[in-house]
Amino acid sequence: MARRQTKRQVKRTSSKGRKRKGGAKLPLLKFKWFFFALAVVLLVLVFRSLVATRDYRTYSRKMAREVISQLSHRKGWELVNTQWMDRRDGRTRWVTAVTVWQTREQPLRALKRVSRSFPGLKVQRKGKAWACYGRGVEILRFILLAPPPAKPPPTRVRKKEKPKEVASAARAKVAIVIDDMGYRMDLARAFLALPWPITLSIIPFSRKAGEVARLTHERGHEVMLHLPMDANGGGEAIERLESRTPGMLLVSMSNNELRRLVRKEIAQVPYAYGANNHMGSKFTRNRRCMRVVLEELKARGYFFLDSLTDRRSVACSEARRLGVKCFRRDIFLDNSKDQAYILHQMDALARLALRRGYAIAIGHPSMATLAALKKGLPKLEKKGIKVVPLSEL
Repeated sequence: MARRQTKRQVKRTSSKGRKRKGGAKLPLLKFKWFFFALAVVLLVLVFRSLVATRDYRTYSRKMAREVISQLSHRKGWELVNTQWMDRRDGRTRWVTAVTVWQTREQPLRALKRVSRSFPGLKVQRKGKAWACYGRGVEILRFILLAPPPAKPPPTRVRKKEKPKEVASAARAKVAIVIDDMGYRMDLARAFLALPWPITLSIIPFSRKAGEVARLTHERGHEVMLHLPMDANGGGEAIERLESRTPGMLLVSMSNNELRRLVRKEIAQVPYAYGANNHMGSKFTRNRRCMRVVLEELKARGYFFLDSLTDRRSVACSEARRLGVKCFRRDIFLDNSKDQAYILHQMDALARLALRRGYAIAIGHPSMATLAALKKGLPKLEKKGIKVVPLSEL
């Protein structure tokens, strides 16, 4: 009896072992598709990492700005112009800043100090220019201009030898800025054909912004950026009509949003020396917003012209705090498109210029303004008033 019980116990234990062995295979069969799917996902991630685009645009912009800022504070280095270029090579994308400098210092000495300040960057000679590399891409290019020649000491000239024309030409200067350019090439060519250095201010995102800027630069005239800014909405009719201009800088935007938009607009208008506001009766009263815009302009060496669409504007007071050259508009030439009215405004411009030594007028691209300038500017010259680009004031 004991032996039979022992055999039964043996059979029970052997059958339990078989069940356990058979049961151990079930989890593997159940989860094998999970492991297969996990392996596929890992392979896809590895493949994407191998073929993904390497985006260094944020890094290259940040490093370029820091290098430009350091050089701008060095004695003898003056930033003339900056152009930002989107670059791509295969799967690598980055941004290169092409800068033009005037320097009295040996460039090698200053650029070596830059490379020491930023260990990840390398400075190399590239033909007649210099280039700054980081992470294997060119993030900054330096084009160096010779410093302006020193002015010779003034020579004494007898009064009887001084021509009368020179004496009259030096009485006063005026700058005339034509706003709202960038929509029509025929009007741009017409204003550029005038025998005076008229300054054209171009609206970014307009249809012909780049073409007008290039033509203006080729003709030797000064280019400005006409920045659309937030208006009161209940002011002049022009502000109500044009409140939806593309690229409008709004008071409701954050600092980062304003910076991004200003940089896009600067890239739209090449060869610009400065900027002024398009509308902006609300925006130019806001110190925070104007500070952000002026900081971006300062980084590129731009000046600012306050169109003064609102007498409470803080643009020039903020510009003085930041060290940005700022002008104020004196006369609007063509609030009315009547030619007699525009000629009357030019007489007021002449009186102000002769009394103060200079004056700034803003006009708009219309045939009435063009005809009035053809008639009125020779009269200003006869009075000894010289028309100059705005940056010369």
